[in-house]
Amino acid sequence: MSALLPFHVSITDKLCDPANNDLLLLAHGLGLRRIVCKLLQIYHSSQSLVCLVNASAEEENGIGEELNLLGCRSPGFTVLGFETDKKAR
Repeated sequence: MSALLPFHVSITDKLCDPANNDLLLLAHGLGLRRIVCKLLQIYHSSQSLVCLVNASAEEENGIGEELNLLGCRSPGFTVLGFETDKKAR
């Protein structure tokens, strides 16, 4: 994954500020996957739960591959869909 652009850094800095509760709406063409992967890397731990809602299968695969490149392997990126049974969750 290439380096984040200055406006990507500004967005991630604002979203990771514990004094704020923010919601980010961003179009795909503006580097959405880069920002999502950076946020998932920041919050990557067994104590954190991050929900990514309404991602397509292509987006899920791409994000999973990028997170592997960033070294986020344990616990890693897990996709839970409506068809995931109780034992797998």
